[in-house]
Amino acid sequence: MRLAFDARCENGKASSSTRVLELWRHAADVVDLEYINWHEGFCNADVLLSPNSDVAPIKGPVKVAALHDVNPLQPQPSSWLRRAPAIHVLKKAARNLQLNADYVITGTNFAKQSIGQAFPALGDKLHVIPHYPSPIFTPGEIDYDLLGQHSLPESCVLFVSALHKQKNWDGMLAAWSALPSELRLNHPLVFVDSNKKAPRKITSGNLIFTGSIDDQVLLNLYRSAKLMVFPSFAEGFGLPPLEALCSGCPVIASDATSIPEVLGNSIDYFNPFEISSIITTLEKHVALPRPVIDYKSIWSAELTGSKLLNLINNI
Repeated sequence: MRLAFDARCENGKASSSTRVLELWRHAADVVDLEYINWHEGFCNADVLLSPNSDVAPIKGPVKVAALHDVNPLQPQPSSWLRRAPAIHVLKKAARNLQLNADYVITGTNFAKQSIGQAFPALGDKLHVIPHYPSPIFTPGEIDYDLLGQHSLPESCVLFVSALHKQKNWDGMLAAWSALPSELRLNHPLVFVDSNKKAPRKITSGNLIFTGSIDDQVLLNLYRSAKLMVFPSFAEGFGLPPLEALCSGCPVIASDATSIPEVLGNSIDYFNPFEISSIITTLEKHVALPRPVIDYKSIWSAELTGSKLLNLINNI
């Protein structure tokens, strides 16, 4: 079977879809699964695999697309009215997959179950192909000069995600702000995102927004951080805490949705809906000496590649 990756997502700016596509290509290379990249026009492959739910409007190949989660439907503080636009987009995507995709990929068993419950018509089409941390994320020496060039501190409390309500960034800020002043002084809070979506009323000192940074800078942030916190209300997979652990960074995370399935028993969890739970877990780990993390991820290019190969061979 000849495989093509739908690379139309690369026509715009980098996104989660381009990240997934990059990982799939690497995984395919690892297991010697041959593929071509399709952008437009005629496709002579037998299978066309898209990293998102945008099924290519062409005839010929078997169409496989991805639906990573149903996060807008998951419990979270945002009202249903506020989530209505995202829910509308999700339902539209599910309908498109029902009509036009032969198979649908998602990243975890939790995501498969929740998608099947929300959209039963997709149940028989769903297959789990997990993500994995990029091989760049490994323990090692810290490039302090690189951090200095970006005015980034070491020994920070790190939040790696977009500033969306679902990601619970404001809960992260509230928990960090409740730490004793000495801990906040010694361990700045670093958001790996732009401050454009942050309310102007934020006045906390020792708070840094990195803006857009590349993986090399992010790697050195992971290696130097005191702690990475992942307080999301809902995730289909959740790569950042895996990247952090693989880089030698301690992690604490939300116990919601797919996160425990991905991270297993290697970390401490908290209830993201209770600020007191985040504060207690955060203060405990920030106050302790930074442990040596020797993390061996079960999620790998070999696993993802073998799952891709198995799906392609059984179509």
